Amino acid sequence: MIEEMLKQAGKKSIGMLMLLCVSACSSPTVHLYAKYLDDETEKQVVQQLEEQEFHVEVNRLNYPEMVNQSSIIYSPFVSQKDTVHALEAFMNSQHWTIGYVSALKEGNHWFQKDTIGLFLVPENVQPHSGKNMEDLALTYKSQHCASDINLSLARDGRYRFSKAVKNDKYSYGTQGHWRMRSYPYVELKPLNKGRWLYFEVAQSVSQDQLGEAKLYTLKPLEGYAGIEGCTFEYGERT
Repeated sequence: MIEEMLKQAGKKSIGMLMLLCVSACSSPTVHLYAKYLDDETEKQVVQQLEEQEFHVEVNRLNYPEMVNQSSIIYSPFVSQKDTVHALEAFMNSQHWTIGYVSALKEGNHWFQKDTIGLFLVPENVQPHSGKNMEDLALTYKSQHCASDINLSLARDGRYRFSKAVKNDKYSYGTQGHWRMRSYPYVELKPLNKGRWLYFEVAQSVSQDQLGEAKLYTLKPLEGYAGIEGCTFEYGERT
């Protein structure tokens, strides 16, 4: 039946061919890893996939270390292998060049039966470099501070301190917008229209009994009111 339908499709677009193939069988779940996609691109990709009747779930988890280009990683037990090929062909037709396809476990990413991981990497993005705003959008804990304070950098360019950054003479408030025009410098602009705060980003690897951890450290370039001598750190297991 599928062969007959494909023959009838004839000269129609590859998108229609993918639709016929996928809709005729039980489609695995496509887990779209969208860490490096902006909101508009993510929405567009989801819409395109759903139009092909793929079931899509979106996350912004970290990519496996070996994924440095747009990739598909799927469960060895996926019930419809043709769906993987259909997904690859469709993404290529949408100008997302899939450079790596594998049926295995990558890093801490296990793909159970009937699941496919779709990792998209836009042009000019280097995953794992730590030099992308998406890599630095984390919650950092203070070190060497007079009081505990967290700094959260959001993907949408907003930031928030867990308490006001101030002393008796001046206050930077708690929130505002951040940007990174040139790595390794992060710039924070308070909503209260106060002075900008500037931080330098450093990356390092530490070792303990549980293994290696990658550390991101934000160091203020000046002794700003309320956070004199502070640094802000985030660590993740590699």
